[in-house]
Amino acid sequence: MATLISGETHQIPITEFLNRFIKRVVEAVAWLNVALIIVILTTVILRYGFHRNGLLLGWGLVPMEELEWHLYSVPFMFGLAYAITNDSHIRIDIIHMAMSKRLQHFFEIFGIVFLLMPVLLIMLDFSFDYAMYSFSHNESSQSPSGLPYRWIVKSVIPLSMLLMIIAALGRLIQETVLLLHHGKEIEETVPIRVAIFAPWLTPKLKDAHLLEDSGILTREGSGS
Repeated sequence: MATLISGETHQIPITEFLNRFIKRVVEAVAWLNVALIIVILTTVILRYGFHRNGLLLGWGLVPMEELEWHLYSVPFMFGLAYAITNDSHIRIDIIHMAMSKRLQHFFEIFGIVFLLMPVLLIMLDFSFDYAMYSFSHNESSQSPSGLPYRWIVKSVIPLSMLLMIIAALGRLIQETVLLLHHGKEIEETVPIRVAIFAPWLTPKLKDAHLLEDSGILTREGSGS
């Protein structure tokens, strides 16, 4: 007997492709956290090991302190997109949990189309102008001893918004496909008129280890 399609047991190939792309970008950016730790440790050592004892007083710590929040902001901003792919943003889902699966898909699609996407597009538009203004004026730190090229860190904002839009599109495709195919079997879900898109849009059964992690495989095994 074929397994009925649901979000717990199936994944959408095109959504998984977009999610893997976002994951690889975020994993690469996450290495900046290592640099952040090194900068923080260096700042602490300089402040309490040298400045307090009257050594290296001519070496200002302002560039190091600014570099800390520069390095912190990049993984944080890019991590927002990764959180969308994993549905790990904080949410109050008391009402959502009480809905049927079909109604949950409707709820998710409505939220993405009418709430999340408009906000992301507005943020992308404003942040792009914000970064371009900084670039055109070659903006630097307001502190005389601060870091130059402030536009570099400001350009992270529109880039992260773009990555979040990609993540939201992937989530929208997933929720729409699962809604259209909810409760059906795979054989029933490939109309001829969209056969060219079938490899990307046809739900695929998740890997066994993913089902075990979610407890689906265990529940099915105990029920048989």
